[in-house]
Amino acid sequence: MLIGKTIIADGGYRGDLAENIRNTFGYILQVVISNYKKQGFRPIKQRWVIERTFAWFDNDRRLCRNYETSFDAAEQMVKISAIKLLLNKI
Repeated sequence: MLIGKTIIADGGYRGDLAENIRNTFGYILQVVISNYKKQGFRPIKQRWVIERTFAWFDNDRRLCRNYETSFDAAEQMVKISAIKLLLNKI
């Protein structure tokens, strides 16, 4: 498995989207489908890290709602929030 070129997603991202991502960007979309009724809840390690990071981003007031008027401004706010999280880890 290629770590840098693989994106882990859940069952909603099956079908043509996976092929479009592979053809356009060169990334492999690994769709993880689990049957919770048979197996019970088992978190996926890499996906758990992403969900936790998104939860931390929601602590920033400007990121929990879409206050920005342009995509570039919203992207910069996400970067500032990520820098703040990393600085708090030092």
